[in-house]
Amino acid sequence: MAVSAATALTSPPGPLLTPNLIYDASKYSTKLKTTKNGVLYQVNAPDTAPLKVMHLYGNAYDRGVAHGQLLSDDLVKFMTTDLEAYFLQECGQIPVDKLPKWLGKAITKLCHDAAPTAFDLALGYVFDQQKKYINASKTNVMEEMQGIAAGICTPVGPNATIPSMCSDKKKLLQKVYNVNMLPELVQMQCSMMGAWGGATPDSKLTQLRTLDFGGGPFADRSILVVHHPTDTSIPFAALSFPAFVGVVTGFSKNIAQSEKVDDVTDGSRPKGSYDGQAVALVIRDMVQLSTTKEDAVAIAQKAKRTWSVWLGIGDTTSNEFIAMLYDQEGATSYNDVTLPKLTNQTSFDSVAYIDKHPQPSTHPDMPALIKQYYGNLSAINVAQNIPRGMQSGDVHVAVYDFSNKQVYFATGTTDGPTGAYTRLACNSPYLRFDTERLWSEPNPTITTLTMIEGEEDDEPCKTAHADQASCDADKKTGGGCTWCKCGALPSACWTIADSKKLPSSVYQCDSAVADVDIE
Repeated sequence: MAVSAATALTSPPGPLLTPNLIYDASKYSTKLKTTKNGVLYQVNAPDTAPLKVMHLYGNAYDRGVAHGQLLSDDLVKFMTTDLEAYFLQECGQIPVDKLPKWLGKAITKLCHDAAPTAFDLALGYVFDQQKKYINASKTNVMEEMQGIAAGICTPVGPNATIPSMCSDKKKLLQKVYNVNMLPELVQMQCSMMGAWGGATPDSKLTQLRTLDFGGGPFADRSILVVHHPTDTSIPFAALSFPAFVGVVTGFSKNIAQSEKVDDVTDGSRPKGSYDGQAVALVIRDMVQLSTTKEDAVAIAQKAKRTWSVWLGIGDTTSNEFIAMLYDQEGATSYNDVTLPKLTNQTSFDSVAYIDKHPQPSTHPDMPALIKQYYGNLSAINVAQNIPRGMQSGDVHVAVYDFSNKQVYFATGTTDGPTGAYTRLACNSPYLRFDTERLWSEPNPTITTLTMIEGEEDDEPCKTAHADQASCDADKKTGGGCTWCKCGALPSACWTIADSKKLPSSVYQCDSAVADVDIE
């Protein structure tokens, strides 16, 4: 059962009357920070909200540490100021009837004057119910969350400071765990579509995912996280939020994912339970581990499922799309022929779709738009016309272009303090990313270390000293020597001048420590 994301817009922004603008993200991207196993960019295109793009490398824990280091300030603000304001607005929507009676009573009482505490209790309970299933995942997301907490307390950047919340690291880690349970409580009204064959210009798959979430801090905190794992074999990415390891909007080299809550028109939604693996973490398994949509379905069928949702999966192997009804009873796939029997929507050959409304749906907007563009449902036409035409996608919109190996993202913007939208994602410009470029982004640490390994051969201090004591004692060779420790390469002796050129995220040099101590 989920909290209804009911934060109202006091003055809903009007729909966009002309096709959305599209910008090539690579032309507006600036590197902000690097650390061992991570690099952070920001895309600042005209008339768009800044979008951070974070590349993470290594095993799950290493990627988590880099996530925490690169986003330390954002993580702290999101998990405290931002979410606490959101909790104050949404506390009354916690489904206390689905929780133990003692917990429901405590939460109801706390909502009046301590809403963040009430949410912490609810989220902590959900985490405790699901911990054993999370631990069993082959994606090692538990280790990744632990890495995020550790990384928050070792931030990088010229003005980096250790957050005060690091004084209680156990509490900090629990907060990271709790944040990752939010999608189990928060209901998302979304739309999805897959079009292929005769519906698209070149028969290749175009896939749509809109996220309708209501107000709050989520649109402004959207971030594209690109994973380059070494503990599994498939690179993947998620349009996500700080500290999140689950996936609500994600894709890999092989598949792309869409999602919608399973609202039923007569209200008889299938039963659910918190005793299982969070839906967002099952989706993470699907995106990270699947080669085909059939692999993704198999993962969903084997999972200990909690709450009912619709999941959409398209793949590069078939260039087709299926919608999966996912609940405690099973995970059943539907296609362009069988899906309309459940949605009551117009049937189109080679198009499977579900609008944002409870199903079966009588709303005409989405089928009318599909009919209008049928045969020409390219990624550009879908992005520029369908979400804005049906006003679906307040937090973000994703369009996956299987033909050209590209993705399009639009994000909403809010006023900040109240979380009310100033512009919905469906009315915003898109950023276009080349997926092959995302997957091939080099690890900055490895690139730097390769260069450093070549430079070490000509390093006079390294030639002169093989131990820390004699190295630090030498004040003459090359202008003075210093011992530099490194986790990725053997520690070595460098001239003080050259040591200042080494990446501080990789090397810790004694001369730098001494300078700090003197200050």
